[in-house]
Amino acid sequence: MKKTILILIAGLITISAKAQLPESFLGKWEGSGSLYNTEATFGMEWEKVLNNKFYRLDFMNALNNGAFSMVAHGYYQIEGDSVTGYWLDSRGVSFPLSGTLDNLTLTIYWGTVDFEQGRTEYTLLNSDEMEVTDFVLRNGEYAQFGKAIYQRKKE
Repeated sequence: MKKTILILIAGLITISAKAQLPESFLGKWEGSGSLYNTEATFGMEWEKVLNNKFYRLDFMNALNNGAFSMVAHGYYQIEGDSVTGYWLDSRGVSFPLSGTLDNLTLTIYWGTVDFEQGRTEYTLLNSDEMEVTDFVLRNGEYAQFGKAIYQRKKE
């Protein structure tokens, strides 16, 4: 009986651990890269919110030539390897999020059929470096429109 309970508890701990972003995602990040084939700067902060039931992403990007900038908030809930959420940004756009968490890569599909759709891949390269690649869905194919390497911001 004790052995069965111990195995059950170990299984629950494993399931619970899979339902979280790696702790290395959390914190403030600064990035540089390209957006629409133009040099750009990026910033993001990942944190647990609402009694640790959700993750919030505070995001910003700006073209270095000053022609465009955006801020956004994303809210994510992870159950197992499945991710759902919602995105709101300074363009006045909001849309649902869905995706998967696979080891150190978070893949998010965003948008709606009526407006725009795309995919963003967040990949931890190490505890202080992350690569983020953005794609938009055009004519049934994903076309890359942004890519940045982020460094963890030192507090």
